[in-house]
Amino acid sequence: MKRTLFFLLFLILIIVSCNKKDTGENQNQASKDFSWKSELKISDIPDMPVKGFINGKEVKIEYINFEKWRGSGDNVINFGDVKPKNNCGYIEGGTTFHIMHKSGEIKSGELLKAGFDQNLDGYIAYYDTLKTEITEFKSGIPWNCALVITEMKDDKVKGKIAICFKDDSKSWVAGTFEAIKCNN
Repeated sequence: MKRTLFFLLFLILIIVSCNKKDTGENQNQASKDFSWKSELKISDIPDMPVKGFINGKEVKIEYINFEKWRGSGDNVINFGDVKPKNNCGYIEGGTTFHIMHKSGEIKSGELLKAGFDQNLDGYIAYYDTLKTEITEFKSGIPWNCALVITEMKDDKVKGKIAICFKDDSKSWVAGTFEAIKCNN
């Protein structure tokens, strides 16, 4: 009788622990220097080369550019895992993270959108995956951001960033970067 009771208790514990929902706090465990956060501070930006996670999988950033659009006045920083054929060229395929200031500059210094509900006029952030079998374009997802531009020259921009997206897989991009500056 005791053995049966012990076995039933053991079985119930296994079933209960298997049905526990993963909160995502342990997702993206591949980075010891950064993890997804619902609130960001400038000090949360890791001192590591920039990388990201989408759908729980690491995105190795191979190409970064800072686009300054003359006509619209938009400024965009793009982080992608595919290098275009030409510097400042269109990034075909792959996975990219973007932060854009519509009709406005991204200037040297600090920029902070600490929480998902905070509004930062004119700024949007999104990511997309343009693989052959699945195409995902994720805009409109709440996001937060800590960005520091440390150097802005005619041909390059240096800085560090952390952006977290409030999606099911807790996607993010974070780290230090050097971007090619493109005047389009």
